[in-house]
Amino acid sequence: MITGRTRVYGLVGNPVRHSLSPAMHNELFRRQRIDAIYVAFDVPGDRAGAVAGAVRTLGLAGVNLTVPFKERVLPELDDLSATARVAGAVNVVIREADRLVGYNTDGEGYLRALQEELGRTPAGAHAIVLGAGGTGRAVAAALAAHGAVEVRLLNRTRARAESACAALADAFPTVRFVPGGLDRDGFGPAAERADLVVNCTSGGGAAAVAALDVSGLRRGAAWTDANYWMADPPQLAACAARGIRIQRGIGMLMHQGALSFAHFAGVPVDVDTIRGVLDIGGW
Repeated sequence: MITGRTRVYGLVGNPVRHSLSPAMHNELFRRQRIDAIYVAFDVPGDRAGAVAGAVRTLGLAGVNLTVPFKERVLPELDDLSATARVAGAVNVVIREADRLVGYNTDGEGYLRALQEELGRTPAGAHAIVLGAGGTGRAVAAALAAHGAVEVRLLNRTRARAESACAALADAFPTVRFVPGGLDRDGFGPAAERADLVVNCTSGGGAAAVAALDVSGLRRGAAWTDANYWMADPPQLAACAARGIRIQRGIGMLMHQGALSFAHFAGVPVDVDTIRGVLDIGGW
């Protein structure tokens, strides 16, 4: 029963009505007998500066952040975890007394899904990350932290990719970061030696990703996608038809969700539990 003592958590983004996170977290709260609820807040992107203030004013216990707030909210927070600082993006904000602390579970969630589903790690890999937003930066940082030797970060606005690569190079000086445009010229030269491609674009980048020429990818490569809500994500079918292993975004959702829940509730939850909550037999 919801009372005046019930802790309120939520997802802040635009759009968020399609999200599986409320169903996932509310069922986990129920199973753990935690007096809390989780709701979706569809917030216009130009209100990023008001998000932190709303969390404080309304007394929310914490929130997940998705597009377009993962980077925009940073100036309003009191502190960042080391992982969030390196990524330059947050997807979890926790209210600790009168302070707001930002965390990032995207990168680790992606790596856990990659290992579980494809049996791969980034060690020694040449990776291409499509999209230099909050998710792309977090994934690029996680790849670098776990042994990738080169990360190409491609974005529709090249300047954004250049800025992200410069920041990541400072944190990981032994890794080669290469910025580029999210187009054939940016993708083509790197495709032949890529071990791993990660699509971290939001819905607006789907057309650009669909226009890429994946014929240069070798069969030992893997094409992975951070998005779980698209019925037919660009290039997944084309890559699968060529014998390239693919990974959909639902695994990342579950793993980063487990890490987020641990921040919210202070207790761990395994991915098999989340898989059962979402009634997902495989992905």
